[in-house]
Amino acid sequence: MSNNRGTAGYTLVELLVVMLIFAVVMSIISVSFARIVQSSGQLMKSGETDVGGLIGLELMRSDLELAGLGLPWGVPGTVTYSEASDKLTLVQNCPDGCPEAKASRFDDRSYDVDSNVPRAYRVGNNVGYHGSDYLVLKGSALGTGRVSRTWGYLNYSSTVALQYPAGDDLRFKKGDRAIVIKIGIAEGLPVRELVTNGSTFNIVYGYPFPEKFLPRDKGDSYLVYGVASADSSELGFPFNRADYYITRPPPNRISSSCAPGTGVLYKSNITQGGGHVDCPILDCAADLQVVFFWDTNGDGEIDYHSGADEELLEEVVPTPAELRDKLKEIRVYILAQQGKRDPRYSYPLASADAAIIVGDAALSSTSGEVLGRVWKASALETAFGANWRNYHWKLYTIVVQPKNL
Repeated sequence: MSNNRGTAGYTLVELLVVMLIFAVVMSIISVSFARIVQSSGQLMKSGETDVGGLIGLELMRSDLELAGLGLPWGVPGTVTYSEASDKLTLVQNCPDGCPEAKASRFDDRSYDVDSNVPRAYRVGNNVGYHGSDYLVLKGSALGTGRVSRTWGYLNYSSTVALQYPAGDDLRFKKGDRAIVIKIGIAEGLPVRELVTNGSTFNIVYGYPFPEKFLPRDKGDSYLVYGVASADSSELGFPFNRADYYITRPPPNRISSSCAPGTGVLYKSNITQGGGHVDCPILDCAADLQVVFFWDTNGDGEIDYHSGADEELLEEVVPTPAELRDKLKEIRVYILAQQGKRDPRYSYPLASADAAIIVGDAALSSTSGEVLGRVWKASALETAFGANWRNYHWKLYTIVVQPKNL
């Protein structure tokens, strides 16, 4: 009888060898698959971060451009208003409570020099969460409703109905809250004066237009800006306001993928009734820095850079007139985590004393310091944990030239 493979089968040793090879191959496939899944999850999270960043930061860029729209340049001394409550605290979880980041600190009510004239841009320099900036924007179009994007005009010969820009589809509805601004020239200079009935700037839109807010002299031109919808209470201040800041919300309101110590970039609309409406803009945010670019000598060229509420010429805080005449550009830098923690990744570290620059390293102030903020590696570890280098950090930059001052 012949002893061949067809009838004898496989030996135990051969089976063991085959099983060992199979096990090794499956182990390699399993490790590779795990790495693919991990990389895919990282890419997916990075993609979510990018999409969220694009949407949220585009809203911020748009608000930066709209700031100043509908703001009066003059407010009668008989009129007072209030913005944020002294008790309103939006920035949370600061070790010292971040007292300089209170919303009321950026009010323009009772501003002695300009008699309550609002400023389109206010920024607290390094007063917020982890020393980030606190950005405040003011203008009629910064509200949350339809009416805040509505405007029209009146002149002496059109006192029966409000006129709208050609092709504009937005119209006031009965009961909408609005303000009226008189535009013109006084003593050779342009003026935008808030129109009042003596003590209040509130108007409730209706037809015909409220008589006390109609043009009274030939040549008068009035602009009407919507501020709040018909179901709102009486206006608390003659514009809308949006505050941007970073805070650390409760655990159920921040992604579990975010590094310890990071927060959320929020936009909060201060409502006319004294409350606020919050909107998360970007998860896993680490820092927010704002830099102003000035033309201080009137030659049309930028010749000075500063933090927003830092000293400009003789003033501690730029006046409304300085903002209108000298501010040429605003840059906002936002540091945020991209994706989730990757143990195989180590953030490149060129210098322990300048691990991450939240700003433009090519720009420096008159003192020679980098405008924005320079993070040391030790400060990053303190703020965001010992594993901070296992995260992908991304710097977002928004550059805006003011259009509505």
